[in-house]
Amino acid sequence: MLFVVVFSFASLKAQTAVPLSDSLLRATQDSLSAIQVKKDSLARLYVFVDNNRPNPYLDSLRRQITVTDNDFLSWMEFTASLDQHKQAPTMQAVQKVDRPLWIIGVLILLFLGIGLVRLFFYSNFQNIIYGFFNDRVLAQISKEDNVMTSWPYIFLYIIFSFSLGLFILLYRSAYSPMSEVTVANFIQISVLVAILFVAKILMVRIIAVVFEVERLVREYVAVLYLVYFNSMLILMPLLLFVTFFPTSYFKIILIFFLIVVSILFLYRFLRTAYSVVGNLRFSIFYLILYLCSLEIAPILILVKTLNN
Repeated sequence: MLFVVVFSFASLKAQTAVPLSDSLLRATQDSLSAIQVKKDSLARLYVFVDNNRPNPYLDSLRRQITVTDNDFLSWMEFTASLDQHKQAPTMQAVQKVDRPLWIIGVLILLFLGIGLVRLFFYSNFQNIIYGFFNDRVLAQISKEDNVMTSWPYIFLYIIFSFSLGLFILLYRSAYSPMSEVTVANFIQISVLVAILFVAKILMVRIIAVVFEVERLVREYVAVLYLVYFNSMLILMPLLLFVTFFPTSYFKIILIFFLIVVSILFLYRFLRTAYSVVGNLRFSIFYLILYLCSLEIAPILILVKTLNN
């Protein structure tokens, strides 16, 4: 009897528990569905900002730029005071300089000329570089004495003259109107550079004949050509800089080029002068006199002319 009562109570409890769990589950599902519907409905609503809302920044700016009672003088004084008390300095407008397109064509021709000389006269081109550091190669070049008549040296001298002429023309454009950067001025400066250096070499040759030091001058002329051609190889990448860089960098590029060329010349000249003074007992006074008159003075004149 007791077993029947307990079993009946347990079955009744189980029957009442199932509907309770189902009702709770349905209530939970309904509440989640309501939240999802409300979320979806809010996602489709757009929040528009009221255009008439107060804006303190615009109101203060409007008060500053609005002229009241037609008092323009006070307003101009107010704007001038703003310009005086501002913290950030005003950057001056810089006009963009467009260099002529023919400069790019000249650069391509110069690089192409160096490449062709290296291709067709490889041994001579290699001797120019090695002879600057090797005394044996330098002695061979000076012994041949065909610097002014050999085709590779003539081509390299033409490229050197035109590259230096283009460099001078572009440097002058930093201190003169861009209208002066023309093909005619480029050819004029390049021809002038070529004539000046040829005149210098001819003058050295005349001095050699007068004082009967042909062998010494022959070696020195070979040194000059090596300095010219090796400085040309350094000048070519600098031409790219002065072509595409702003004019504010031109002084730095010029100073760098002059320092490098001076180091090259002094290195090669001192090595040659040391052997000359030791072997021929050449007077140091005449050596210094020559340096001041025919080497240092033209460079100073060129720098002074470019700066002016």
